[in-house]
Amino acid sequence: MAENDEMATQWTGHDLFDLDGNKIGTIEDVRYGDVTGGLQWLVVETGILGAKKVFVPTLEVRRAGGRLSVRHTKDRVKNAPDVENEEVLSRPDEVKLCRHYGLQYGTATAEPAEGCEEMKDVRPAG
Repeated sequence: MAENDEMATQWTGHDLFDLDGNKIGTIEDVRYGDVTGGLQWLVVETGILGAKKVFVPTLEVRRAGGRLSVRHTKDRVKNAPDVENEEVLSRPDEVKLCRHYGLQYGTATAEPAEGCEEMKDVRPAG
């Protein structure tokens, strides 16, 4: 977790791009899940003067050179569901965000693992 925490901290202030290379917005902060407090989400400011904030699961973000990108379209990210509390995501908010990105919400296993996981039988829509 320390490695992920350090990586996400380094991402703050960088632009996030979609799968086609279009700028989505600027990464403002990181948020933690409700249950384990594990690093799960990047908060991305979009729109004019960062008027809207959207959440992107960290496992969806890839670094190539100096650019951070997500494997979804700009519209899909910008249309992510709103959350009740931007400071700490609740379980229901994480579940609806995971579904939006074509991921399933992970439940506790032998190791504490909350947050999104790849869905085995559903492909994310682009």
